[in-house]
Amino acid sequence: MTGQVKLLTAKEVLVMTGYKSRTTLWRRVKSGEFPAPIALSANATRWKREEVEAWVEALPAIGYGRPVGEPST
Repeated sequence: MTGQVKLLTAKEVLVMTGYKSRTTLWRRVKSGEFPAPIALSANATRWKREEVEAWVEALPAIGYGRPVGEPST
C-alpha cells in the first residue's frame, strides 16, 4: 500500500531520539519542542514516524568547538 503512515510507540520514539525516559519525552511534547502524538484511543497514543524523523534531522550538528563544516587543523 502506498501512502501508509507508520506509527511509533513511545518506546520506539525513545530509541530513535535517545531520550532516556517517557517523562522527558512528554515534557518536550508539552513545551512544543517535540511533535505531539495522535490519540488512537483513550489509552493509546502514537507518533507519526515521518514527524519524528524530520525532528531528528532538524537537530543541529555538533561542531565540537568549531563551526560545522570548518576543517580541523
